[in-house]
Amino acid sequence: MAIRFSIDEISKSNRHTLGRDIDVAVFRLIRFMDLEKYLGRGAHGVIYECGRELGQSLNPKSIDDIIKFCEEYKIGKIEVVNKNPIQIRVYECISCSGLPEVGETLCWFEGGFIAGCLEKILNKKVRAKETHCAGLGDDFCQFEITTL
Repeated sequence: MAIRFSIDEISKSNRHTLGRDIDVAVFRLIRFMDLEKYLGRGAHGVIYECGRELGQSLNPKSIDDIIKFCEEYKIGKIEVVNKNPIQIRVYECISCSGLPEVGETLCWFEGGFIAGCLEKILNKKVRAKETHCAGLGDDFCQFEITTL
């Protein structure tokens, strides 16, 4: 199922503290194109892997490195809400914050990014599964991390 938003829905971002000094509308238009048309049914996996590769390439040493990067580049505000199992919340997520509920999670790139960062920090393969998202009607994104 392709998820599409109108330009009005995308440009009416509700990102309170990270502000609107960057226009997320163009990012979201590209991000929520019908990528399955071009990449096939595995499009979400490709997006996740792109995020994972970016996270690994940053070579973070701690969760604080992830938090700083995400705030500096306006990806979102990161909070660790549980350590066992690891659960990470993203407030004001660049992909979905303020978008309408569509009945599914939307933040495959962010999940991959978090997984890639944590793989470097923990020196283990991990998987990030999104359990909360604006696409599901939530006010934040949350990822549960499992080691593989």
